[in-house]
Amino acid sequence: NSFIYKKTIEQTYCEHDQQFLPDRYVEGICPHCGAKARGDQCDICSSVLEPLELLDRKCKICGNPPTTRETEHFYFALSSFQKRLESYTHEAEKNKLWRENAISLTKRYLKEGLQDRAVSRDLPVGVSVPVEGYEDKKIYVWIEAVAGYYTASKLWAKETNNDDSTFWNSDATSYYVHGKDNIPFHSIIWPGILSGIGEKALPTHIVSNEYMTLERKKLSTSKNWAVWVPDILERYNPDSIRYFLTINAPESRDADFSWKEFIYSHNSELLGAYGNLVNRTLKFIQKSFDGIIPDKEISSFIQNKVEQLYDEVGHCIEKFSFKQGLEKVFEVIRFSNKYFDEQQPWKQIYDTPDSCKQTLANCVYLIANLAHILTPFLPFSSGKVKEMLNITEVNWKPFQVQSQQLLSVEPLFERIDPARIEEELERLNKQSS
Repeated sequence: NSFIYKKTIEQTYCEHDQQFLPDRYVEGICPHCGAKARGDQCDICSSVLEPLELLDRKCKICGNPPTTRETEHFYFALSSFQKRLESYTHEAEKNKLWRENAISLTKRYLKEGLQDRAVSRDLPVGVSVPVEGYEDKKIYVWIEAVAGYYTASKLWAKETNNDDSTFWNSDATSYYVHGKDNIPFHSIIWPGILSGIGEKALPTHIVSNEYMTLERKKLSTSKNWAVWVPDILERYNPDSIRYFLTINAPESRDADFSWKEFIYSHNSELLGAYGNLVNRTLKFIQKSFDGIIPDKEISSFIQNKVEQLYDEVGHCIEKFSFKQGLEKVFEVIRFSNKYFDEQQPWKQIYDTPDSCKQTLANCVYLIANLAHILTPFLPFSSGKVKEMLNITEVNWKPFQVQSQQLLSVEPLFERIDPARIEEELERLNKQSS
């Protein structure tokens, strides 16, 4: 649509390595904040950069200062969409559709004024530019990566014989989830590309997290200061990982992954609170009622609490406040444990058996609905609870388990020995040394 044009520019070139340098292969000092930065972006102040803007430039391959050479490239007229993206960002802010960091950073870029951006690079590998005479040039990764959303929908439509237009019309609702370093690519560049091809479905919700550190230090895959997902899954319950990363998510400020806190949170919250509630209730029914769930009308105050929880957690999920949603669930888990303790069913069964049945029916109702609400957060343990209670519920609303025989009751979680903290820290230090 005439938003891509050719332009002759100067590009960094390494005389020692005899090649034009990809932006990330140029390192130097950010001209805006003075921090060390790459040629495409400063991780400290989040400025989007061009390599020639860097001070004290060096080639990442050999360490020598690069020179410059003239070369012709294709450019995207991003500046043409300044007004539209200003209006788009204003609507997102007004309707609270984006996280605060996405709003503030995008407004900063817009205030500085959008610049046209190169969409091709002189690189030996990559996706070739599909224009005759320019096949040796490659498509710049920033435009190719986000355009992958669109490409994927086209491929899906082709392979499944479906219509992908529903993803891109004005009624579509989309959620883009990423770290804060990817904000401008989703709040400015991708909306600009979509505008350029005439699509109306600009990103609706931008869910941009802050950073997560590891033992108070910045994650570094190159230095192996990292926790690798396949590795941690070999040794720990996936729900333990999901719980910790959600309850400590960097939704509004940076957060830290600590082995001590990870193991303590598992033992105190998952095992000590949630696992304990499920185990003590179902084991009691198994022992005292031959595993048959008591048939009682659920107390109204319990029903009201559960109904309120569905509303609150559903709202949190829709507003991408996942941490707050999980916190609300565990407040009710703690309430449920307290209710069990106060009712003392181990005494009620001898003194007032009918009250004991009421207590247990209420507790099963709480457990069943808690497991259902927790399904988006802790799907594996929720699945276990549903299996024990023979639940197949799929709707987001309160329900009561019918009086029936419990299936095999087993602990949801195993205790993690705190000695593992030192073992994990030693492993981390050893792998990164």
